[in-house]
Amino acid sequence: MTAHEVHDVPINHDARELGASASSEWARLVTIAILGTDRRPLPAAEPGWETLTAAADPGAELLDRAAAVATARRAGVQPNPAPARIEPAPADVRPSCPPDAASLLAQMLRGEHDVLLPEWFALCELAHVQVAPHLIPALLLRGRRNPAFNVVVRRVIGARAAWLAEAMPELNISQLSGPVPPGTAAFLPPSPPSDSGALVTAISSTFYDRAATWAAAAQLRLAVASIDPVWLPALIVELQRAPFSSVTERTRVDLLGLALARQQLVSCLQPAGTRVRLEP
Repeated sequence: MTAHEVHDVPINHDARELGASASSEWARLVTIAILGTDRRPLPAAEPGWETLTAAADPGAELLDRAAAVATARRAGVQPNPAPARIEPAPADVRPSCPPDAASLLAQMLRGEHDVLLPEWFALCELAHVQVAPHLIPALLLRGRRNPAFNVVVRRVIGARAAWLAEAMPELNISQLSGPVPPGTAAFLPPSPPSDSGALVTAISSTFYDRAATWAAAAQLRLAVASIDPVWLPALIVELQRAPFSSVTERTRVDLLGLALARQQLVSCLQPAGTRVRLEP
C-alpha cells in the first residue's frame, strides 16, 4: 500500500454510489487541471477519495488524486462481450495462380501496364486458377468505380468476394455486383488484328519515322496488347533495335516493358495456341 492509495470505501456505499462519486471527483479534477491550480485552488476531496498524506505542491496533489480516481474507475469496468467469430472463407478448390502471374497483377493494380488487366483475367479464368488471396481486397475496391471490371473480377474470385464484403464492412464493398450502366465499355482484351505481323511492322516503323511520341503511346499500347502472342518475340526484338531518339525513347521503353510483361503473362497462364475473350 502506498501513501496515495484510496481509502477503503464505507460499506454503506453501493456500486452505483461509488461510480457516481468517482465520476464527480474525476470531473472536478479535470476542470482544475485545465484551469491550473493557480487559478482554481484544489478543493478538499470528496469522502473516500482523500490521499493518506497530502503533497506540499498542489499540482502534485492533483495528480495523486487523479491517479487514484482513474485507477478506481478502470478497476470497475466490465469487459465488452466477445465479438462474434467470423465464419471461415469459403473453400476454393482451384490451384493458386503462379507467383509470377500474381506479381504481374500486383504491378497492374499499381498502374504499370494495366492495359493487360482484361487479358490477365481472361487467361486466369481459362486456366481455372484462383486469384492470389492477398490481392482480392484491392481488386474489389477497384471494382467499386468500374462496374464492368467488378463483374469480371467477382466472377473470377468466386464466393470469397461476398464473404470478404461481409467480413470486412469497413471496405464498403457490396456483397453482390451491381448492374453495368448502359454504354459502359466492356472489360475485354483488345480485339486481335487480322494480321499481327503487319501490325508489328507498323509499330516498328513509327520509331524510324519518329511518330512514336508520348502522345501516341496510349494507342500503341493497345496495339501491343492486341497482337497474337506468337509475335511478341519479334516485336521485342524490333523495339530493342529501334534507333534512339529523344522524341520516341520514352515510348520505346514503355512499349518494350509492356511487351515483356505480356510475354511473361502468356507464359504463366495461357495454354499454347489459345486465346480467350471474357464476355460481359
